[in-house]
Amino acid sequence: MAEKIRNLVALELNKVADPRFSLVTISSVMVSPDLRYAKVYWMVSGGKERIAEVEEAFQSAQGLFKRLLAKELGVRFVPELRFFYDDTLDTCEEVERLIARIHSEPKT
Repeated sequence: MAEKIRNLVALELNKVADPRFSLVTISSVMVSPDLRYAKVYWMVSGGKERIAEVEEAFQSAQGLFKRLLAKELGVRFVPELRFFYDDTLDTCEEVERLIARIHSEPKT
């Protein structure tokens, strides 16, 4: 179910006319055991301003995505979608930067 939701939302992002969704990637979806909630994790290139812009776009388009899922999934209850920025790459870059700094410091 999670993979199907991920694919549907990702495909819809390509169709939506909102320019705030440009360069947004759906990285993963986690669905609750009762299928009532789905956490949609996304990534975008750009700075923090871009992240805030995309968060706002997801909030305004939440109904659109829910209608799409209702139409395509054919389930009794459509999961409530919650969108979260996936900071995994940011965290990896920070760890790599810290490791490089450790290796570049002179040893005493």
